Amino acid sequence: IRVVGNALGAGDRAEALAAAVTDELAQVTAKAEGQPHRRVLFVMAADGGRILVSGTGTAADAMIRLAGGVNAVAGFEGYKPLTSEALAGAAPEVIVMMNRGAADPESEPDDDSAINGLLSNPALAATPAGRERHVVRMDGLYLLGFGPRTADAVRDLSRALAE
Repeated sequence: IRVVGNALGAGDRAEALAAAVTDELAQVTAKAEGQPHRRVLFVMAADGGRILVSGTGTAADAMIRLAGGVNAVAGFEGYKPLTSEALAGAAPEVIVMMNRGAADPESEPDDDSAINGLLSNPALAATPAGRERHVVRMDGLYLLGFGPRTADAVRDLSRALAE
C-alpha cells in the first residue's frame, strides 16, 4: 500500500490506509485466535487424481494461520502433491480451495458441483472434512492477494473455519 501510494504521489493517504488495514488485521487475527484451531488443508489443484496442496511458507499457509487454523500438512514447504496415505494422515477438518473459472462468472461451477468434483477423490472424501463436506471456496485473489482486503478475507475465512 505504501509503495503504490508513494509511486502515485499519495503517500499520506497510503500511510493512513496502511495503518487502518494493519489495525483491522490485528483485530481480526486476535479474534480468530480465540476460536478452536481446526486442521485445514488448502487444495491448490485436484487434477487427474493428483491433489496439490499447500505446505508452509505459502500465502495459503499464512492465511490459514491468520484465520486461526492449523495447516494440516506443515511437514514441507511450498506446494506439493500428496499421496492418498498422506491425505489420510493429514486428517483435515476443513478443506479450502479457490474458486475456479475464468473472467465469466457464469462459467464458474456452483459450489455443489465443485465440491462433488473435489470429493470424487476417495482419499479426500475419507477425511473428516470430506465426510462432513466442509469445503470452503473463496476467490483466489481475495484469499491470497494480501492487499487492502486482507483483513476482510481473514475474517471471512475465520468464520468459515468456525462453522
